Amino acid sequence: MRSPYESQVIAAVINHSMRKEDFLVQTSNNYLITSTSLKPDISWEFLRIPEIFIYGMRIVGFPELQKETYDNWISINNQPYLLTQLLTNPQITVISEKESERILNDYNHRWSIIYTLTRPGLSLDFSQALIQITAHCPAGPPQCGDLLYLEKTGEQWAVKSSYGLYNQ
Repeated sequence: MRSPYESQVIAAVINHSMRKEDFLVQTSNNYLITSTSLKPDISWEFLRIPEIFIYGMRIVGFPELQKETYDNWISINNQPYLLTQLLTNPQITVISEKESERILNDYNHRWSIIYTLTRPGLSLDFSQALIQITAHCPAGPPQCGDLLYLEKTGEQWAVKSSYGLYNQ
């Protein structure tokens, strides 16, 4: 039951965040970033904040995030998963982890961006999703990670908010 929704969420994230020339690692990232230097505990309660300021930075959370969505995101990502089973969007090039390492060390790909995704956590009614995305460029920035909160309106999934986990 969750597979068509997972595919739709991943397609929405790809459309929102990636370009045709980017790469996506085919295995899901099961390393969940649940703490940062600014916030040591990124819990469901913390993510539900409407807006706060930490060290002068404005942070908008996901006030509508349901606990079941967060819990599903945590539990579904306890091990890596082959995302190619869920990809319906040929917009980007899907690569293995071995190929990712080769690209990272290839001078001709120094400006390429390599993304990883977790599997999306879904609410019981399949109306919202939570997913982690990371981006890495061999030449330098961007090196970043975000949590994306998505909602389903009709048949379409859309990113409604993001929470920056790191940016270097």
